[in-house]
Amino acid sequence: MLSQEENEAVSRVGPGTPMGELMRRYWLPGLLSSELPERDGPPLRLRLLGEDLIAFRDSNGLVGILGVHCPHRGASLFFGRNEAAGLRCVYHGWKFDVHGRCVDMPNEPPESNFKDKVRVTSYASREVGGAVWVYMGPGRPAPPLPDLEWMTVPPERRYQAKRVQHCNWLQALEGEIDQSHVSFVHRRFDGGNGRGQVDLIRTRDTHPRFEVMDTPYGVVIGAGRVADESLRYWRITQFLMPFWSMTGPYGENPIRHTRAWVPIDDETSVLFSVTFHPLRPLTDEEIGRMKAGSGAGYVGEGKFLPPTSQPFGAWRPRAGMENDFLLDRALQRSTFFSGIPEFWAQDAAVQETMGPICDRTHEHLGTSDLGVIRVRQRLLSAALALRDQGIAPESAMDGSLYRVRGAAVMVPAGESWFEASALHREVIAGTNPGGV
Repeated sequence: MLSQEENEAVSRVGPGTPMGELMRRYWLPGLLSSELPERDGPPLRLRLLGEDLIAFRDSNGLVGILGVHCPHRGASLFFGRNEAAGLRCVYHGWKFDVHGRCVDMPNEPPESNFKDKVRVTSYASREVGGAVWVYMGPGRPAPPLPDLEWMTVPPERRYQAKRVQHCNWLQALEGEIDQSHVSFVHRRFDGGNGRGQVDLIRTRDTHPRFEVMDTPYGVVIGAGRVADESLRYWRITQFLMPFWSMTGPYGENPIRHTRAWVPIDDETSVLFSVTFHPLRPLTDEEIGRMKAGSGAGYVGEGKFLPPTSQPFGAWRPRAGMENDFLLDRALQRSTFFSGIPEFWAQDAAVQETMGPICDRTHEHLGTSDLGVIRVRQRLLSAALALRDQGIAPESAMDGSLYRVRGAAVMVPAGESWFEASALHREVIAGTNPGGV
């Protein structure tokens, strides 16, 4: 368990908090490029790390990320006119470019240079891999983007979506790096998960043996289960600072997944989910399954609440606390261990009902929590080193560290999963090692 002080430090992300300042040393995937489809289009409300922001695409196609309040008298720039390479406040006409500079102040005399002295809060942005990235930290130029494999594949090889989760970012992330829970909350009695041998292994061996190793980018977590007398099934999860995860794939020439749990604020997070294939375009069937909501990353089209103009208002799932995540007690007896038919909602139900911020002072952790424990330690030590010594993690400055993969391998009993999976965990151009 954590102390109350540690729990606060690892959970809270606002300006000036240890974890918030650590997060601000990394690029955040704030929006999909498709959410700002046109130049001079409507601005969007955005909220990241507890700060209210406005995103817009200007006449030149550049994306600006500005503070929500006009520095004149505080009106919201959400109502602004996006025109002629700037966002103009409708209250008095002050206009700001993507860098936050005031470029026009029409209610002041023409000879005034007052506009040259006024700026609105602005954050660096870059558009790469179908995403708009936001850097909210100190220093210019900003550090390199993380060199994640999916960012450089052609658009037809990847599929991206988001969903809001009403709990602290860390308790959502901890579900991603916990392979023990798969034997329970995601179990089906009808074999419907379609993993064949892996489903049988997870059903027979419900207490995987965990081993963890620190890396320059985070933690690599091995979860080993007994496949038979001579073989062990190891599913290997990558945790990449500060909120990324990669789980082991399935089958030959597999599709791969990368997910980020981005804090909206202390009590709300947004999942940024990417499914991709390193070597080929995704098929219509594969995209169709994701659009229908299959798997952990996707709610499915038509399964969101009606969109609103609030931050991430288009990404709020219909299944939630108010309807018990569509819990069906009859299905709990016949089909789903949890009774919740939506795969993603099985995770969300247990994570959101921990409370907006889980009180970890009351936990009783076991050997299956080794990965969770180590990730917390890495996050806390990095946040406190930055706060107390001014030392930023290596991963915040070296994007090449992110060229890794999740893995799943069969290993003879007694042999090292870490050594056996070495080439599986490395991004090598033109290769895509199989999973299990």
